[in-house]
Amino acid sequence: MNLPPSGAFFSPNIYLKLDLMPRYFFNIRDGYDVDEDEEGIELPDLEAARAEALATVEELRDELADAGNIELEITDETGRRLLTVPFFRNGQGGRRR
Repeated sequence: MNLPPSGAFFSPNIYLKLDLMPRYFFNIRDGYDVDEDEEGIELPDLEAARAEALATVEELRDELADAGNIELEITDETGRRLLTVPFFRNGQGGRRR
């Protein structure tokens, strides 16, 4: 099987042709600080990655209630940011005033 060279850009449709699922990475970003997901997870498409991100945000929201402008970003295997999901509306943290 001929695969593109390492680091080459190729269409997401290649996953369908090779019967592979893309790997998505879920990084936690707090301003300029990033806690990078080094393992990632294979999911069928970006919509499934979005659903995973929303579930993760819901699960971690209480633990990160004192954090300020924190968000979960989804990247692909090349490191390209695909989607960002904020933990709190308007970057206001979880505290009620």
